[in-house]
Amino acid sequence: MMIIVAISVNAQALMVGIVADALANLHDNPNKIIKFGITAQHAAAIIPFAIIIVSLLRGIGWYVSNVATNIASMKATTDLQSDLFTKILTLDYSRIIKEQSGAFSSRFLNDINAIREATLKFANSFVRETFTLIFTLFMMVNADWQLAIITLILLPIAYFPVSIIGKKIRKSAAVAQGQASQLSGVIEESLGGIRLVKTYSMEDVESARVTKSLVHRMQLVLKVIEQRGRLLPILEILGGVAVASVIAFATYRIANGQSTVGNLLTFVVSLINASASLRTFGDMNNQLQEGVAALNRFYEILDEEPNITSKENAIKLDKAVGNIKFEDVFFKVGDNEILKGISFSVNAGKTIALVGASGAGKSTIINLLPRLFDVTSGRILVDEYDIRDLDLLSLRNKIALVSQDAVLFETTIAENVCFGAGQKSEAEIIAALKDAACDFVFKLPDGIHSMVAPRGSNFSGGEKQRLSIARAILRNSPILLLDEPTSALDSENEAKIAQTLDRFCENRTTLVVAHRLSTVRNANTIMVMQQGNIVETGTHNELIAKGGIYSELAKLQLN
Repeated sequence: MMIIVAISVNAQALMVGIVADALANLHDNPNKIIKFGITAQHAAAIIPFAIIIVSLLRGIGWYVSNVATNIASMKATTDLQSDLFTKILTLDYSRIIKEQSGAFSSRFLNDINAIREATLKFANSFVRETFTLIFTLFMMVNADWQLAIITLILLPIAYFPVSIIGKKIRKSAAVAQGQASQLSGVIEESLGGIRLVKTYSMEDVESARVTKSLVHRMQLVLKVIEQRGRLLPILEILGGVAVASVIAFATYRIANGQSTVGNLLTFVVSLINASASLRTFGDMNNQLQEGVAALNRFYEILDEEPNITSKENAIKLDKAVGNIKFEDVFFKVGDNEILKGISFSVNAGKTIALVGASGAGKSTIINLLPRLFDVTSGRILVDEYDIRDLDLLSLRNKIALVSQDAVLFETTIAENVCFGAGQKSEAEIIAALKDAACDFVFKLPDGIHSMVAPRGSNFSGGEKQRLSIARAILRNSPILLLDEPTSALDSENEAKIAQTLDRFCENRTTLVVAHRLSTVRNANTIMVMQQGNIVETGTHNELIAKGGIYSELAKLQLN
């Protein structure tokens, strides 16, 4: 279709030249052969109909090619977005959480638009304008080869400003796209903390902060626009010089009887078409540079390789008993040593509780077991296997997690509870919800098929936590990780959940992190952590009798 468009553009230039010569001879010499064996009289009669047919073909070619390239572009960029999201999910947990808030979503929204526009511009323009230039060159040589040589000398000069400006645009576009990620992060932070913003009456401060980022964004975008705008006048001047040179030389040739007015018109129209194609190439190059800058940001992620992966010939943990052992485990983030030689073991079916001040390393231990992070040194064993030797998927399939940040997805309650548990019957889902004291679900009009609002906003913190516990119950894994599981619950519901968890933990190896000692007092072993070390170990009663850190915490919380 693009070839048809290119041919039709040049066919119209040819017909303009034929009509000019036909009209010049129509009165005095109507039977003179103008071109292709056609007389002036016949040419004047046929050409109007030919122009209509060519215009129709050109319109059809434009329509089909534009629709086809849009479909191709949308499919390509959608695949790219899908690949990017799939890749992000495979990256290390530490890599994902350190990314600036909103940066990933900026790649999906802002960068993909730049890539899509560049793809469309390239697909629509490159092939069509390339063929247009090829056919235009043929028409120009056919009309007057000497004029064509002059034009071919002048037109390539346009390449140099296009190349120089294009490089500048790519550099500026990369900076602008990076700042778009920062802007997304600022907006996301402000709206995410809207409760605090309103309570503290900080609307003006946050508005000013976002406005500052918006102004910076505007300045960067305007810089790209200004650089892009330089190209058009340069190409216009070069095009004008080319047309003027052609007309001057053609006037000399016509005066000497070496060419005709028709040939000149064909040549000039072809030259105008060539100039339009060159302008399109210049604009396409600008758009392409912005698209390449955005694509580079995509490939920064797509080319990353996670550090935490399964080894070749990794051991698949088909049936886990649930024995866990930490052997002299150290963990550092940069120069900050989080864990300092931690060693302990948990027999299958037993519960070990981790208590201590914030920052003591409790949640880090929880995160190390499913290999969200890898130890700096030492070993973690599950059923006597170093977890680094186990297949990552089979290891994580044996673990259920309930964290203090209960995550719900924008789908039905049933699908939320089944998350990570595979296909479950309605009876199994209802049983898990009842075990987790989720009686509120059954009061909803659609019950377990009720939709969860974005970020679970139609449920309270305690309700979201109970749904999270129901999810862990339904997953039914031999190893259970509880990171502040009752932090969002009131005393009444905490008591209900505590009973549920006691029953649920009976035959599971459980690691529980809690600040509330009422949650952990029945654990088989309680470990008190301080600054990355285990400083006390024992049962609730044994630690009370020691009169140490745990005893002081118990006096404060349990009277």
